[in-house]
Amino acid sequence: MISKPMTGTPSDILVEQLVASGVKYVFYNSGSREALFFDALNNNPNINGILALHEGTVASMAGAYTQVNAEPAVMVVHLGAGLAQCMGQLYNIWFGGLPVVVITFAGDTGSFTDRINLDLDASFGPASISVPMCKETWTVVEPEGLPNAVERALRVASTPPFGPVHIAVYDKMLGKQQVTTNIIHSGPGKLNAGHASDDDLQSIVRVLDEAKNPLLYVGDGVWKSGGGQFASELASHFGVPIASPETDLRGITLKHPQHMGMFNTAINEVNPDVIVSIGTRHQGAGKKEDLDYINDVKSIYALGSGIEYLKNYPGLDFGVIADEGDALERMLEIAKSDYGSDRYDSRRTRIIELSDNWRLSGRASLMGDRIANKVRPAVLVDTIDSVLEGLGGGYITNEQFAAPYDAVQFGLSESNNTFLKGAGGSEGWGVGAAIGAKLAASDSPVIGLVGDGSLYYADSGLWTTVHHNIPLLYVISNNGAYGIVAGAFGRSGGTMSDTGIYEGVVLDGIDPVKIADAFGLEGETIESEDSINETFERALK
Repeated sequence: MISKPMTGTPSDILVEQLVASGVKYVFYNSGSREALFFDALNNNPNINGILALHEGTVASMAGAYTQVNAEPAVMVVHLGAGLAQCMGQLYNIWFGGLPVVVITFAGDTGSFTDRINLDLDASFGPASISVPMCKETWTVVEPEGLPNAVERALRVASTPPFGPVHIAVYDKMLGKQQVTTNIIHSGPGKLNAGHASDDDLQSIVRVLDEAKNPLLYVGDGVWKSGGGQFASELASHFGVPIASPETDLRGITLKHPQHMGMFNTAINEVNPDVIVSIGTRHQGAGKKEDLDYINDVKSIYALGSGIEYLKNYPGLDFGVIADEGDALERMLEIAKSDYGSDRYDSRRTRIIELSDNWRLSGRASLMGDRIANKVRPAVLVDTIDSVLEGLGGGYITNEQFAAPYDAVQFGLSESNNTFLKGAGGSEGWGVGAAIGAKLAASDSPVIGLVGDGSLYYADSGLWTTVHHNIPLLYVISNNGAYGIVAGAFGRSGGTMSDTGIYEGVVLDGIDPVKIADAFGLEGETIESEDSINETFERALK
């Protein structure tokens, strides 16, 4: 460990340790009691503060920042009340297993009075409400310990399986007192989950070879470990269909010709005899029917960087805890060495035909006949995808359901776009997510694909885009309703579905362009499919 002594205020020390740990951005919502911390943050030339007007946007920016390249993010929210305000988006961070460090300050509710404005109740600790959604939480009392607390938090958050952590700092450290301590300038580097044995990997490769109808089920552990390209090539080599969990569609690009979309759909289409799960945190709906999807599967093999990637497969036949990227690379080497790809030509042809028919069926429902002054969902998806790929590829952060992105046309290339979504489904992710993604992918174009309902949850994030001059394009799929809720009401079989009158879902009379204009963001409405391609190309210049 390399450390250097520093004397300064606790705020100076906290910010300097963030810099020494390689943190480039701190996503925050400002507050009065933290004045000296924000003074130190905004006066340090080696780190950038990104200000949002609401704590939910702070969290969605931080979460999406980590989704680009799996680098940890740091966010600061205002005391106990601010922590409560961010919980909806901290839920998405937790559910997605993202390496985010949450920092809050807290007053002393025990020594003099047990009731302080904006702090949590004295009967609970300052990290109490974040506990269900964090890998670990700590409370820091002594300012000399701040460097160690920050370095430890970043390491824990970014060690597989990833997840958010929380540091609560007592705000007696927000004064001007001078403190001497050591800034930590080196650490263990990036840690992984260890390596699978050769025999274990041979077993997984062998089952892909021998199974009559295998399904490759890939999740967030694949991209977090840098294994996406290896997974894609492995699927192509063996000609196996691909599925992803609903919460993360990034493990293998949706444009792979063997991709069958989300698991619940894919398993019904494929009817596999074997499932090979790589880095996938399997989930359900909390009903006994959850198990029906896998009861008829002959065997399940699972590999992931932690027990959470293996635990939801009752009667798991074969499990390995290991780094997914390393395992996929080595399995691909075994496949190329010992299993010629031509022996799977028949399977590959059959699966590509099956995938193509499934994708065409989904696209047909999203295309239909042209409607005056409307853009069909499939046209919107195709245009976004093709325009970004024409620029060499970019990132799409998605929080909308009117134009499902798994309807995109097949076609592997080096310019395929990266598709990000909020894993937990907690509304209000999309606006801030596009900001975080762009800051992490500064050299790539970013489109924030946001539904009108999602925009209205978090429209103040548009101010952050303008304030920090962040070059990105928001595309609002405006169907004038909370469409996913309306669909659920329609399927419910209740009075609303019988009458067709749905309370609480209609969002008419709101103009997203006027909202953007109010925050200083240029916008326009597209009402013709004939102009959509030109408009997007112009907007991204």
